[in-house]
Amino acid sequence: MHRARLSDISGRTSEFHNFSPRLLKYCAGIFEDERVTSPIDPSRLQSGIDSPVPGQSIYDEAIFVAGWVHDGNRPSAPVCVRGYLDNRLCAETGILFPRSDVAEKLGAVRDARVGFRLLGRIAPLVIEPRDAVLRVVASWSDGSSSTLVEQPIRLVPASLRERPYGDVVSPENTVLLHRENIYGSGPPIEEPGVEVLNLLREYLPEGASVVDVGCGAGAYGPPLMAAGHDWLGLESNAHCCGILERRQLPFRRVDLESCALPCADAEWDCAICIEVLEHVNDPESFLREIARITRGRALFSVPNMELLPYLYDWRVVPWHLLEGDHKNFFTRASLRELLGRFFNRVEIFSYGEHPLKTRDGVPLHVHLFAIADK
Repeated sequence: MHRARLSDISGRTSEFHNFSPRLLKYCAGIFEDERVTSPIDPSRLQSGIDSPVPGQSIYDEAIFVAGWVHDGNRPSAPVCVRGYLDNRLCAETGILFPRSDVAEKLGAVRDARVGFRLLGRIAPLVIEPRDAVLRVVASWSDGSSSTLVEQPIRLVPASLRERPYGDVVSPENTVLLHRENIYGSGPPIEEPGVEVLNLLREYLPEGASVVDVGCGAGAYGPPLMAAGHDWLGLESNAHCCGILERRQLPFRRVDLESCALPCADAEWDCAICIEVLEHVNDPESFLREIARITRGRALFSVPNMELLPYLYDWRVVPWHLLEGDHKNFFTRASLRELLGRFFNRVEIFSYGEHPLKTRDGVPLHVHLFAIADK
């Protein structure tokens, strides 16, 4: 437990001003693990800050302050507690609440309103990390006020505008958000994923003709063609088809009203289908068509839903679950069973390590990769 900072400011000078620094340092060491670190005297103003701790890094867009204040000489709680960063107001509250732990320490009445929480931001935002001073001030109905704490913190730019969804969920956004604002599809990606590209190179036969089903903006076309493969994309989205034309990549437009892909039977040595199978309305018909136009092997990548139980400990879900168009969700068994209806041999492994590990320190993979041979 960190050491809370207390202010004993019943007068202009502290009651400790006659003690030597050595004695004060010794006393501080004795009470290092106690939340209340000054002598308990309910007749004086006392306070504690639980968060942030001195030197802690905090974002300029999300400044959270929590603590307590009690003055035994006043009949009521403060009417306002404000937080300042380098003398700029960043947050305030007019609602205090009882804290039984503090009341017990101070010998105060149990329902005394002593606790406070603040959430705020500063403007203008910071450009780069820097040190700052957090000052918390309590004010009373008689117009008086007292500084509860002044402590150093590390102010870090949140840079929300540079992060995904940063504009949508900005602290300044007053618009009520709906499902369509959060669950959506990102822009088509023109650059291939390094790990997926390596897997494709490893599992595609040398010099194979390859049809990329649901190729999007054609991210895997140029590197596979550079590796000696005869590549062609299949795509239904008009915007993506425009990108393919701009990039001068070979492709055929898919008619969603038709159940057939625009290819002849066994036209291609191999098919690749990267993060597409989770989007289709009728996966069985879709896979039947892929099997029809392929002579040998098909490679698939889908999101790995087996992560969910492991990530629950951290109360997070994989980023791809914000994709609003996902219709099908796979475990290795369900993917194997589905592919096994159309291919004679199916092997599946996971890839793409998630930034978080389990509580046991075990790495997790975000995707499943399937090799399906006819």
